[in-house]
Amino acid sequence: MARSASITVGNYVYTAQDAKGTLDELNDIWGHHTHESSIPDGWLAGARGYLAEMSSLAGISLPSLENVDNAFAAVHASVMEKYDQLTDPQIESLLAAMWRFFPTMRSLALDHVGTVAHLHASKGLPKKPLNSAVIGWKGVEGDVQSWRVGHGRPWQALCIWSTDALETLRAEGHPISPGFAGENITVAGIPAEAFRPGAHFRIGTMRGFLTSYAIPCKQNNDWFLNKDYKRMSHERGDQCRLYAMVTTCGDIAVGDTFELFTDR
Repeated sequence: MARSASITVGNYVYTAQDAKGTLDELNDIWGHHTHESSIPDGWLAGARGYLAEMSSLAGISLPSLENVDNAFAAVHASVMEKYDQLTDPQIESLLAAMWRFFPTMRSLALDHVGTVAHLHASKGLPKKPLNSAVIGWKGVEGDVQSWRVGHGRPWQALCIWSTDALETLRAEGHPISPGFAGENITVAGIPAEAFRPGAHFRIGTMRGFLTSYAIPCKQNNDWFLNKDYKRMSHERGDQCRLYAMVTTCGDIAVGDTFELFTDR
């Protein structure tokens, strides 16, 4: 089936590659939200409703919902198997449903308040420091991702990290500094373990939510002892970066207050 060059979902524009790649991340993003988490029954009920919606929109059979993890894997596989037969309106509806659901999946025990310690944007690594930044629907104006196959989609508009995580890595001897790993916003004053997919944040009038963990790649070899760039994977601890989607655009600056909270 012929595809449009892009898919527009509200304020967000996906290239054809981005749209397919985003839906192909469905099961992984669910796994990120449930990573080392106990999911309340109410959220599981919401997840079952979401899977039923996705199945209906894609015109696929609804799998058993008894085990939600297995159901996510089955719906993901069926959607991708049928992807080339889906119409652009179907893909738009699937993407819209995806980002209505995931922002409801995190309840923080405590809200946190920190400070924007560093801002970075540029092409390549390390990214160049900024004193202030304009945040649009695509992220920091002027920021460029060299490898567009796995970066730059609307839910990856921003990459956020904590000084807490950086300090832990530096204490282990890794020669890493702010901006080296491609993060746009580095936050001080909030513990690394508080940054989890599904949490929302505010910087002045700008708002967003954390969509997933950022999977490290070998372009970060040089900032880690023995080229152990996977040390910043969420599977190795809390020293991981996170991607974020912008829900309200705005101007931000180093020194601004960063609020991490649950939008429920």
